[in-house]
Amino acid sequence: MTTKDVLSTDTKNLFEQFRNVANLYFLFLVVLQCIPIFGVTEPAVSALPLIVIIVITAIKDGIEDMKRSKSDQRVNKAKVLGLKNWRNVNLPEVAKGRFHILKVAWGFICVISGAENKYARLYRHSKSKDAKQRRPKEEKQPLTDTGSPRNSDQVLPLPLTEPKRAHHHLRPRSDTLRSISRMLNPNSSSNLNSKNNLNNNKMPYRPGSIPHSVLYRTATNDTSPPRRPSTVAPGLRCADSHPTDPPGIDCKASWEETRWQDVQVGDYIKIRNNEDVPADVIVLSTSDADNLCYVETQNLDGETNLKARQGLPGTSDLKTVHDCERARFYIESEPPHVNLYQYSAVLRWEIEEVDETATLRSGVQHQKSDPVTYNNMLLRGCVLRNTEWVICMVVYTGSETKIMLNSGQTPSKRSKMAKGTNPHVIANFVILAIMCIVSSVIDSVQFNGKGSSRYFDYDIEGSSGSYSGFLTFWVTLILYQNIVPISLYISVEIVKTFAAYFIYSDIDMYYEPTDAPCIPKTWNISDDLGQIEYVFSDKTGTLTQNVMEFRKCTINGVSYGLGTTEASQGARLRTQNTRHTENSTQIHDYESSYTNESEKELSNEIMEEEKKRMLEIQAKQFDNPHVGNPTFVDPAFFEDLGKGDEHSQMMEHFGLALAICHTAIPERNNPDNEDEIEYKAQSPDEAALVGTARDLGFVFLNHTAKTRTLTVLVKGKEQRFTLLNILEFNSTRKRMSVIVRPEGSDKIVLLCKGADSIIFERLCTEFGNQTALAESQARLRETTSDALEEFANEGLRTLGLAYRFIANDEYAAWNKRYEEASASIHGREEKIDEVCEGIEREMLLMGGTAIEDRLQEGVPETIAELAKSGIKLWVLTGDKTETAINIGFSCNLLTVDMELVVIKAQTREETKAQLEQALETSEHSSGKKRALVIDGTTLRYALLNECKDDLLDLGMQCASVICCRVSPKQKAQVVMLVKKGLKVMTLAIGDGANDVAMIQSANVGVGISGVEGRQAVMASDYAIAQFRFLRKLLLVHGRWSYLRTAETIMGFFFKNIVWTFMLFWYQIFCQFNGSMTFDYSLVTLYNLIFTSLPIIFLGIWDQDLSARLSLHYPELYHMGLRNDKFKTWRFWLTVVDAIYQSAVSFFFPYILFVAGAFDVNGYSTNGLYEMGTIMSSIGVCVANIFIAFSLYSYTWIQVGIIALSILVYYLFVAIYSQFNTFIFAGHLRLFGSGFYWLVLMLAIVACFVPRVAAKHILHQYYPYDNDIIREIELVLKTGREREAHLENLPNEPIPLDDIKH
Repeated sequence: MTTKDVLSTDTKNLFEQFRNVANLYFLFLVVLQCIPIFGVTEPAVSALPLIVIIVITAIKDGIEDMKRSKSDQRVNKAKVLGLKNWRNVNLPEVAKGRFHILKVAWGFICVISGAENKYARLYRHSKSKDAKQRRPKEEKQPLTDTGSPRNSDQVLPLPLTEPKRAHHHLRPRSDTLRSISRMLNPNSSSNLNSKNNLNNNKMPYRPGSIPHSVLYRTATNDTSPPRRPSTVAPGLRCADSHPTDPPGIDCKASWEETRWQDVQVGDYIKIRNNEDVPADVIVLSTSDADNLCYVETQNLDGETNLKARQGLPGTSDLKTVHDCERARFYIESEPPHVNLYQYSAVLRWEIEEVDETATLRSGVQHQKSDPVTYNNMLLRGCVLRNTEWVICMVVYTGSETKIMLNSGQTPSKRSKMAKGTNPHVIANFVILAIMCIVSSVIDSVQFNGKGSSRYFDYDIEGSSGSYSGFLTFWVTLILYQNIVPISLYISVEIVKTFAAYFIYSDIDMYYEPTDAPCIPKTWNISDDLGQIEYVFSDKTGTLTQNVMEFRKCTINGVSYGLGTTEASQGARLRTQNTRHTENSTQIHDYESSYTNESEKELSNEIMEEEKKRMLEIQAKQFDNPHVGNPTFVDPAFFEDLGKGDEHSQMMEHFGLALAICHTAIPERNNPDNEDEIEYKAQSPDEAALVGTARDLGFVFLNHTAKTRTLTVLVKGKEQRFTLLNILEFNSTRKRMSVIVRPEGSDKIVLLCKGADSIIFERLCTEFGNQTALAESQARLRETTSDALEEFANEGLRTLGLAYRFIANDEYAAWNKRYEEASASIHGREEKIDEVCEGIEREMLLMGGTAIEDRLQEGVPETIAELAKSGIKLWVLTGDKTETAINIGFSCNLLTVDMELVVIKAQTREETKAQLEQALETSEHSSGKKRALVIDGTTLRYALLNECKDDLLDLGMQCASVICCRVSPKQKAQVVMLVKKGLKVMTLAIGDGANDVAMIQSANVGVGISGVEGRQAVMASDYAIAQFRFLRKLLLVHGRWSYLRTAETIMGFFFKNIVWTFMLFWYQIFCQFNGSMTFDYSLVTLYNLIFTSLPIIFLGIWDQDLSARLSLHYPELYHMGLRNDKFKTWRFWLTVVDAIYQSAVSFFFPYILFVAGAFDVNGYSTNGLYEMGTIMSSIGVCVANIFIAFSLYSYTWIQVGIIALSILVYYLFVAIYSQFNTFIFAGHLRLFGSGFYWLVLMLAIVACFVPRVAAKHILHQYYPYDNDIIREIELVLKTGREREAHLENLPNEPIPLDDIKH
């Protein structure tokens, strides 16, 4: 970092720190103490605590900034190949500095010597500009030898005027990204014809006469055959030469390594295999023959499968640096936005026309374009894989890239305890104000009273009581400043930083398969984890694995697929007749509730036998070398497939649809088995579908992008299809389609798969006179609907499949509209969706599929433990009602002893009525646990103002809530309803982009780094890999952090009030004139050194119970839910106790020492500062011993740091008393008297007797939950040790000496 950067960072850091009101308050006091009239002798020392706090905070922030800066530098200095020695017209002209001429001259010398550097490039740049300025004069020379033969080697001058364009009125957009050798504008010399082209060689433009490439811009005979190198004009610039010309000797463009930070918008870059993408770029050309490349987006969205990206057709010929230099085009791009999966732009280039008359007659617009979509783009954060190289054009850099726009800043959140501390701080300010006002008033009243104060003020306090009282107010404000704990905030930040580190380092929350620990992204809300009352969870990918397994299907009305699912076993549990009494009701483990281990093993053995039989039947019918490990098992499938009837033909069509209707990429990664094919798809569902098609004998082999050919192995025989269009899936459409033409056929077929409700809406309803087809489709629709409903009841994710034939003329008209929509800049997605609606209609139903998303490991146990801890779980999912209910039973969210309350309505009035009826029924229920289930349509009305209170009341009365078919917006609305309506702490957990709104709305957001992407993780406060880790995050780390933070804050208030009131008691004996009995160095170092470490160590390491016991007794979490340790009454009791202990610490030594005898050497011990040193020593001991009484676990580090803090005080006094010759000299001898140590012990005992007595009474009659568990464990441990001891006792008597030992 430069000096300027450091100064800028320090200034910003100071600004941020002084936004804290407490820091401003202490800065004001420091300034106040610099005024001599207030009697502060060492104002510099008074600033020491504030300086230390500011410096420590700055160092902490500086270390974070330094780490961030080093990380940024590593990224910014990474290298990528960039095109050099060419003009990027998107960049402004280089400003000419004072030494520009010298730099150009040096560049000339570098060019002569053959050196290649920035000065050489500057020289060439200035030379090209001079040539450009001279060119108009050269063009005014008369044309000669115009009748030379076409193949003549003679160099011809450029034509007098440039050719006109028919559409010269096209105005470039203001946000257009232009990347050409020279801009296409009327004054650009780049539009002039080459010297080696003749006017009579120009051909009028006709569609198809010019290749669809940015390298070809004129209708000439040169577009077909390549020319001989001898035709290259020696004086022609590289950018103006023909695509087939070899580069001239002056063509200096080349690929050179460029740092990421130097990459600019409009630059050409070349990315090689396994290199990171430095910016958001558009793919122009690749090393692949089909202009494809493959990228890994794990850093961007967490998905490990490779994704294909397509280069633009118009730029596929850009293979060399000279092709890039010759290309002329511009890109109309949309502005940057955060959507990772959407991009709209158009690449355009213009065709130069000579014969204007022919142009006008033809009416052809001479501009070519390629639409640019998300599939033509590589985003920063991706890694190029399985592709030798890619030439790209940069469109977004730096903070405008999509990953940077999505990453944003760490969420700015304040914990509940931090907010609760503010009233206590305000209370301290009130106490401070009262103390200052009382001191001021009494000083004013006693101004002319008896006493010696007036003899020592030297007219500083003035001649009137009012003025003296005014000065005393400010003096005592300085004197009592420590009552506001300046170090509280930084100490709590340190404590929470360590808490975040312990969370990150917890090996129990580390997920080895993905190398993912628990990552705290917001460090200052760890105590909130101990007070969560409501958890809102997504289902897919959060409770489930999001690893899809194809289980069942229905084809032409016949269902296939054996085996049971976890959800179906949950449904079996739901329908069991077992009923538990209230006393015996318990939450069962989801596996042991419905079956035992022997039954599970038997079921697995049967499934393996059936799978083996299924593969044997398949092998008899045809050879399938690509079969993997199928999750779909049913021998009846191949039995029916081999019959050769109409139904088997429908089964074949069904398998073909699965093998064709997708965007997956086949990969052969096993060199030992080339027949092994794995599919990389954009979603786990799609990979499961195409993988099952492979196992069933419908193997997708490859996709040739150049010819748009799909090759499928159907029952051992290859079939090819021409891929005409892909209508991609999105969350709005909820379906995807492909339009294909079988090889050797003129038929066009549309295949569509999607949500069953969406597919059924688009089925054909008008069949004309085809009565038989209408009846069969009606029956098929009914049977398929029933089958899919049954699959959904088993907890499976269902999809429908349909098809239709398209007439050629209908397709041609539709495809034209589709291409126009694809070329749109604004509203492209909406226009494409609208056009797709026109073709995805009147379809015929084929059947449906059912995929299982298995529960994650430990989910049922985790939900059961969270329920015991008092946390209520609401599941917000997009699944059907029955699917969600069965999943709820399988994961212990719902139990057989619960009464299900299902709210399902279609209108606002109906919703209101059902909610009121459910509430009324709940009031008359006999205390039975209830669970609420509500769907998205009903929820839309339930969230309205007139219904939301009823929904909230009903949800509070239910142990579990499931919201089905909800949108991302509704998820966030439900969280906000509970958060604001009940004023409770909420936590939202999800893994996908649709969970981001919910995560950001909750007090604590947790993202699961699963396979749906990293959007949820990027928006979260904590990132975990598995739902089960939530158990330890809340029940252990959250509870520990809550207890530690509460004790830390109470300890800070205690020690500061004790110290401040000791100063206040002395005012009684000095007429409240603001004098202090302590040396000011002691006041300064009290919070900074003498009492800071023990309280911080308590907040970092104190532990009431181990992690194992915290998990064993989840009910301990109720302490945080009730906020037992941070109640207001506890704060005021701490204040009262601190005031009492301050009185003991002051008056005990005062009473015992003030009239006491001199020591044996004749020194007085009852002087002002001598008494102050004795009192301060008691205050330091009391403050540190208070921490000892607040500890739960007495470890050597805790006891050692308390003893060390007290020892440091005495060490400081011993050293400081050797240098201060007037006030503090000789104070070390105060501690040499046995009388002092007796007073110290008496004072400490007197201070803590009330506290110890109160704690004993509370522990015996009003114990906290952890007190009970600690006592239980102590008794159990003692009992176990006694039993173990008795078991190990020998039969013979033990000698007495051995017992003593």
